Amino acid sequence: MDFTDLKIAGGSGNFHVNQFRIHFSVPGLQGDPKKQLPVLVGGFIKDFPTFFNGLGKNMQENRASVAWSTRQFERTRTLRFLLDVKLESLGLNLPDFHSDWVHVLWQDPNKGFAAQTLKRNFPEGMEKLLSWMPGSLLSVFMQYNAYHFLAGRRSWVFGLLQPGMPGWNGESLQVGKVEGGKFTAYSGSPTPVFYLESSAVERSSMLLFKLMEVDPGVVIDIRKTIISLWSILLANYVHSKGFRLNVVHPKAYGADDGAVLWETQPEWRGVYRRKVEFKTPQELYAKKWVQHLLEFHPALKSQQLSESKFKGFGGGSSGGGGAGGSW
Repeated sequence: MDFTDLKIAGGSGNFHVNQFRIHFSVPGLQGDPKKQLPVLVGGFIKDFPTFFNGLGKNMQENRASVAWSTRQFERTRTLRFLLDVKLESLGLNLPDFHSDWVHVLWQDPNKGFAAQTLKRNFPEGMEKLLSWMPGSLLSVFMQYNAYHFLAGRRSWVFGLLQPGMPGWNGESLQVGKVEGGKFTAYSGSPTPVFYLESSAVERSSMLLFKLMEVDPGVVIDIRKTIISLWSILLANYVHSKGFRLNVVHPKAYGADDGAVLWETQPEWRGVYRRKVEFKTPQELYAKKWVQHLLEFHPALKSQQLSESKFKGFGGGSSGGGGAGGSW
């Protein structure tokens, strides 16, 4: 096979949960706003590389690029990410020798899609030339370079803010603009507010990449890169589509034990994030805000975090909170 999936249970180090969110309204929207969701989801998936790469009008160029590939994994589509690798400490830009592959493991036309990280089992780029050269170090390099940096899943979902959503006080949200540091709500009837969210539950795929995190900047600061990649994607999507931003801070409407974790980002106004590391699956699932996050992302909820089984929070047996687990 061309690929092997990198299950999070076989990864290295702590479990990382990160969540990026942006809220917006669609100018001139008529009728039932729920009927707009398939349009938003379909366009986002179709033009995902455009929004991610950021080479269009009203977009910011990203630090990596992505393209849909003709290769498949278990009859599902794959995406090939190519990182712009730099030696941060020396300010040197290296050749783009590392690619990260994922496959689409879940897709819902009314909600979004999710991807699982992969290890590729074929050479590409410089590896085709290096494979003919003698040397054990080259062999080790090519073996490691075939791995995605991370083991786990990332999910992108759309939705409509409404009362009763777990962890959110949707009634307190307003759509408006900020001028001179003052927020002004748009006039007229209540405006439907949509959200686009990118969330992941992941960890390092190999010990090598975990060691790179301990000393960031040697090759690439993975965690810092993750923040910029997904923040730019969300901002590019809303700005390029001409949608109206919602700028109320999530702390104002958060209603769970993770509300205080939300951070603003001056570089990407309107994109908010929160992230936490956990040592064990039990610690991860004990947080109410993580449980709420998983309710919005079915592919993340069904992910088995541990190879050993333990009783779920509802008394059922699960492999670290998989689809069969209960809370």
